[in-house]
Amino acid sequence: MVSLGACGSSDSDMGRQAKIERLLEGTYELTSWNDGDDQYAPPTVKGRITFYDGTIVFIMHNNIDRDKPSTLAWMGEYQLDGDTFGYRYTNASTFKTENGSASETNQVPWTEFRDYEVSELTDTTLKLEANGGKQVLEFGSAKMVYTDFAPANNVGSGSGFANRVWNRISDKP
Repeated sequence: MVSLGACGSSDSDMGRQAKIERLLEGTYELTSWNDGDDQYAPPTVKGRITFYDGTIVFIMHNNIDRDKPSTLAWMGEYQLDGDTFGYRYTNASTFKTENGSASETNQVPWTEFRDYEVSELTDTTLKLEANGGKQVLEFGSAKMVYTDFAPANNVGSGSGFANRVWNRISDKP
C-alpha cells in the first residue's frame, strides 16, 4: 500500500510526494548488468521491472551462465512514507535449469521491506540510498540505475560492485 503522508500534510509535502511518485513510477527495461569487471547486456540477461500504485513486478531472464539459465518472476509491494521508500517481494517464482533438469522455487528473496532514504530530489532526479550509501537507486525521466557497492553473492558476483541500468519504457505499467 502506498502511504502519501498523514491527513493534514502541507501542500509542499504533498507536492514532494507527487514528485517522488512521478519519478519512481513506471516500467523499465534492463539495458546493462555489471558485476565488477564483468559486463552483460540483452539478450544474455534481460528483464523488466514496474513500480506502480504500490505494486512492484520484476521479471528477469539470466543466461550469463549458459549451462544454468534462470528466470525470475517476482511480485510485491512498495511504500512511500515521507522520505522513506521501501519494497519487498511477497510472491516469487524462480526457475532454474541445470544439467538439463528444470526446477522451480517459490521462496521470496527476503520478507522485510528494504528501506531507502531520499538523498536527492529535483524535478528530474530521485536518488535513494540504503545502508549508509552502499546501495543506491537513481530515477530520472529516462532511466533507473541501481548500484550496490558491497553486494552479497545473491545480488552480484561477490566482486564488491554491482550496477544495473534500466531504461524507462513507460510511465505506466
